[in-house]
Amino acid sequence: MDQPTLALLYQYGIGGTLFFASLFLAFQSGAIRWDNLKNRILVVSMTAGLLLFAAAHAAWTFYLAR
Repeated sequence: MDQPTLALLYQYGIGGTLFFASLFLAFQSGAIRWDNLKNRILVVSMTAGLLLFAAAHAAWTFYLAR
C-alpha cells in the first residue's frame, strides 16, 4: 500500500469513527430522534455528504492528481 492510501484510510477511519460515535451519542441522549422527519433528513444528508466527500477526495488523490 502506498502513502496516499494509508493517509486516506487514516483520515476517514478516524474521522468516520468520530462522526458515527457522535451520531450514536446524539441518538442515545435524545437530541436526535429517527421518527422526526427533519432529523432523519439531517442524518441521511450528513452521512451522504461524508461519503460523497470521501469518494471525491479518493478520486482526486488516485486519479486526478497523478
